[in-house]
Amino acid sequence: MRRQDDLEDRAGWLIWLQGLLADRGYDVTSARSGDKTRFALDAGLAPATVTRILGGKAPDLEVQVTLSRFLGVSLDELLVRTGKAEETDFHHSMNESGHTAVSSETRLTPEELAVAAGFPREDREWFATMVRRLRKQADENGSAAGGAAAEG
Repeated sequence: MRRQDDLEDRAGWLIWLQGLLADRGYDVTSARSGDKTRFALDAGLAPATVTRILGGKAPDLEVQVTLSRFLGVSLDELLVRTGKAEETDFHHSMNESGHTAVSSETRLTPEELAVAAGFPREDREWFATMVRRLRKQADENGSAAGGAAAEG
């Protein structure tokens, strides 16, 4: 029989995952949206695997590595959130530096940058507008400094 705190941890993990996916345009809570299948295809996962994950089963290590890469979150954070590891299992605290790492060479959109920086949902549009203005101003002035600073 599952302990109550196990059920709460599982619910917390799913809420966190659903939030990340919603931020990326996937509505995995609706059975009719088709976003579960789209998410599975985009992430390189089998639809049955996504169904199991969204049903509450913590993914195995290989799937967590895939999710980590797709979601842009560290593997240690994913392992902790799914209950497969504890934060003390790692040499550093996930909140130690306060910095977000970018693991790909793909240029982030202003909206993605706002999410990565932890801006509240209601402030992200404002932030994206300001980044675009800084980029435009830098282009007009012939300077790359403003645009580089705006990109993070």
